[in-house]
Amino acid sequence: MTRINAILDDDLLNKLDQAAEDMKKSRSFLIREASERYLREYEVKKAEEERIRKFEAAARLQDDLREKGGEWNGVAEIRKARDERR
Repeated sequence: MTRINAILDDDLLNKLDQAAEDMKKSRSFLIREASERYLREYEVKKAEEERIRKFEAAARLQDDLREKGGEWNGVAEIRKARDERR
């Protein structure tokens, strides 16, 4: 493991120390655990934002295609193709 230095507000440090004492864990353990949890949540948020970005891009593409296609009725086209096969 690597040792780092961090600057924390006194109030935050006191709360962290109290939580560590209550949980019978070290301050370092709580900081590691909190960092890991934060990074997991960050990755989930980042993946969700990417999913939304892709969805929005697909919706824009669909809208562009709809504009280029003009008035097109998919059901009517299917019926037409079916009738032509008969």
